[in-house]
Amino acid sequence: MQFTPLGDGAVLVGFNAKTDIAALEKTTGIAQSLAEASLPGVTDIVPAYATITVHYDPLFVAPGAGSAADRMMAAIEAAAAVASKRKNKGGREVEIPVCYGGEHGPDLADVAKHAKLKEAEVIRLHSTAVYRVAALGFSPGFPYLLGLPPKLHMPRKWTPRVDVPAGSVGIGSTQTGVYPLATPGGWSLIGQTSLRLFRPEEASMPTLLAAGDTVRFKPVTEKEWAKETVSPKRVTVPKLPKQSGVLEVIKPGVLTTVQDLGRTGWQHLGIPAGGAMDRRSARVANLLLGNAEGDPLLEAALVGPELSFLRDTWIAVTGAHVEGVEGWRPVKVKAGQAISLARIDHGARVYLAVAGGFEIPRVLGGTGTLVRAGIGGLGGRALLAGDRLAAGATTMTDTSGGWSAGMEFRVAGSEELTVRFVRGLQWDWFSTASRQAFMSRPFVITPRSDRMGMRMEGPALKLKEARELVSQGVGFGSVQVPPDGQPIVLMADRQTLGGYPKIAHVIAVDLPLLVQARAGAKVSFAEISLAEAQELYLKEERSLAIFRSAVEAKLRR
Repeated sequence: MQFTPLGDGAVLVGFNAKTDIAALEKTTGIAQSLAEASLPGVTDIVPAYATITVHYDPLFVAPGAGSAADRMMAAIEAAAAVASKRKNKGGREVEIPVCYGGEHGPDLADVAKHAKLKEAEVIRLHSTAVYRVAALGFSPGFPYLLGLPPKLHMPRKWTPRVDVPAGSVGIGSTQTGVYPLATPGGWSLIGQTSLRLFRPEEASMPTLLAAGDTVRFKPVTEKEWAKETVSPKRVTVPKLPKQSGVLEVIKPGVLTTVQDLGRTGWQHLGIPAGGAMDRRSARVANLLLGNAEGDPLLEAALVGPELSFLRDTWIAVTGAHVEGVEGWRPVKVKAGQAISLARIDHGARVYLAVAGGFEIPRVLGGTGTLVRAGIGGLGGRALLAGDRLAAGATTMTDTSGGWSAGMEFRVAGSEELTVRFVRGLQWDWFSTASRQAFMSRPFVITPRSDRMGMRMEGPALKLKEARELVSQGVGFGSVQVPPDGQPIVLMADRQTLGGYPKIAHVIAVDLPLLVQARAGAKVSFAEISLAEAQELYLKEERSLAIFRSAVEAKLRR
């Protein structure tokens, strides 16, 4: 096993084996044992091909000598040693019915032509092979399957489709897979299944497949496919009566969603952690009101919402500065009062918490909105005019208030900023000139940035030589470099796996700087050590703990 830190909150464990299947067996067996070991601080365990990514919170790693990363790697190694003596339980066998060709498989003819085979032979080869799930990623429940016959290997499309229907079975390079949701995609589509691969309503197992499972495809006719098709369960959001609500949305803004601090424990199934982009601001907003710091709150980007309050309550606004709104302190609002967060004049994202926290149903352990997966918040979507939200009980009273958050928690949007990083897993893959350029020349945030990633423009970062990277775990702040050489800093809604080289990883305490920067801002990168990054994180956690205790003490008076 090889242990490599992945930023300041994850470790990548790599394995050597003679075959892909042998590596997969080792990976899934040890991942299983790590999950059973319940190591302190671990939040997600993500097996993929010949690696396991262990995400953890440095604050909760078991105490001992060395840095949090050192102690976590030692704990993983000890747990893995126990796993090596146990027999791998193995995965399940799953049969997936597929209607090949026609409107269900519009690229079947192209695959046949590329393979110099008849379409019937392509179907026979694809459906008689036995596959193993190497990883889940790209979207919730998307399986990367090993075992595609060499004759069917097919290059990815030069221009991806904008919309691939859910259930589509595709071929991408040496692998095959099934799209659980309607998403863009660049694989060649040869068929479609009626099975749902992502079922968020089934909390015990929200995906059909898991890493290590065996998969067989069964050809079915159009009639059989239509008979077996089950429509996804639509999540309906009943209109909340006015007397039950705390606020109503008058204007929703550009993108206002319910968020929390993210879901943990689901990345191995391809389900992103999600949650607030600026976690520090979100936590402080809730703490100001005596809420739990992970309670649901609103996140708005660039142009916030206009809200009408249905009863007296307290709110706290943090993150970006909003013209005409007092931030970073509890504010009493009256029934009938309207507040607009539309004019964000410094920063990019604003957070609004309400006393008691918004009452939002939990889906897979979280309340945050994952729009691409259609879960969390209000039916998995951004807020709309007319939406009403309720709030829980609060300890705030008419005599509360009078306190505010210190300047150490506040980030003002800047047109020029420097963020610190630790070296990425593939740092040494890049040329000396590219590494120097990354550290010495600024990059500009582009308008194509979103909750999945901050896209940068600047000097093209090039590898020393062409190399292939099998998809492996990524984290919040991982800096991936696609073939065009322009880095992407992965954000809250990032995919759980990435196939591009990672030159760096932005440290946790500096992520709010990036999150609050707008398109056009210039970003410079400065290197620090992993030990320094984790100490800065722990220092911030101590500050938040002191702040939490101070607010609680005031509320008890």
